[in-house]
Amino acid sequence: MTNAREQSQHGHAFRPGPFHRRRAYWLDGAMLHWRIGSSEGHVALTDIASMRLNLAERTGAASRCMLVEKTGRVHKLSDIYWPRWTKEERRYWGRLQRRDATFRSLTFTLARRLKKANPEAVIQTGPGRGEWLATCIVAALAIAIVIGGTALMVAHGRFEPAAAAFMALAAIYLPMLWPVIRSGGPKPLDPETLHNAKPPPDWVDC
Repeated sequence: MTNAREQSQHGHAFRPGPFHRRRAYWLDGAMLHWRIGSSEGHVALTDIASMRLNLAERTGAASRCMLVEKTGRVHKLSDIYWPRWTKEERRYWGRLQRRDATFRSLTFTLARRLKKANPEAVIQTGPGRGEWLATCIVAALAIAIVIGGTALMVAHGRFEPAAAAFMALAAIYLPMLWPVIRSGGPKPLDPETLHNAKPPPDWVDC
């Protein structure tokens, strides 16, 4: 059952995979609420220790947000929604949706409110350090495959179609990795640069 607050100005519902439960997060003043399946909970923004927002622009990847409470509890949000086999959603079943507008509305305003409620909270943007390092390693391996494969075929004076196809696949994949590599990993984020977060009437952002 959908709560009306999930459909509010700063509510966002998502389902990151076809076998995941539906998840919804929404803001109510300085409190963040969530519903995961039939479970519900909330946390005060003063109890959130860090936030990392990765919009993954120009990569085609999902936009994500990770929140870590002072207790260590982790919340992972995404703009992906896989429709369920329900009466309301079955006509969309199997077609991936990207709920970018509600994702940005929630996370942009959350960043601004978090900075105000807890100035000590760490607010970052970009991919996680582990994701960035893994992408660099994959890119290095792809480059090694292309260079090494070319060198071997030249050295042996023989063209191998299968090897060439694999090298071409590695080369094609490199441009998709570049935006993540170029980001340099997580960086400090100033919420004031997130311009399309509109505060609701009961909250005034400075």
